[in-house]
Amino acid sequence: MDTSSKISKQASAKSAKREHPQTEGRRERNKREKVARITAAARTLFHIKGYTETTTQEVAEAADIGAGTLFLYAKSKEDLLILVFKDEMSQLIEEVYGTIRKKAPLLEKAESLFDGFIEYHRRDVVIARALIRELSFSGNPGRRKDVLTIPEAIVEKLVHFVSAAQARGEIRADIDPVEAARCLFAIYYQQLQTWLGTYASHSAFKQNMHVLLKFVVDGMSVGEIRKIEPSRNKRTSQTGKK
Repeated sequence: MDTSSKISKQASAKSAKREHPQTEGRRERNKREKVARITAAARTLFHIKGYTETTTQEVAEAADIGAGTLFLYAKSKEDLLILVFKDEMSQLIEEVYGTIRKKAPLLEKAESLFDGFIEYHRRDVVIARALIRELSFSGNPGRRKDVLTIPEAIVEKLVHFVSAAQARGEIRADIDPVEAARCLFAIYYQQLQTWLGTYASHSAFKQNMHVLLKFVVDGMSVGEIRKIEPSRNKRTSQTGKK
């Protein structure tokens, strides 16, 4: 049995094991099963052959569908990438979130969440680069909703972290949790691009990310305004003496 046949058989088996409401129509069920076969086939081929070497024709053959049918669900290999990793990353986010200490400080929580994603990307940097590129510059406007699913899910977890820190009195009450979460995510995402873009080594990327995250979290901490104000007065006083 060749690789494509094995993949098709595995994809069909996985799809058959899933339970769904009895009220689901035949058309919806067929569509779901095809998406499941396409996703499983693409994921397996990406890991076996690599993202660059995999072709959409190979994915169609492995999923046991025609190339025209595949085009209805994914118009390009980039679309396939999002189709595959939208659900995989969503699951990863929940898994990593579940391992984080509930009473940990905000900085530790944010870094633990990001570390889980970083280790995931380290398993296949080539795919990670392609995924981040597609998340940053989606070539298909119709796939935009799927593309946004991943960062929005991460920001949602960060909002929970910030809100919990505020409830503990760790973070100032006047901080908007959503805006704070977006700032933390922006740091992670920008620094991730420096690593995947080979502008920084893995260790340098993580160190730079830590410094920037700490800078922002410290700035949101309770008492930070009171700490800054005396130093400003002191500088004003010294300037006046001169």
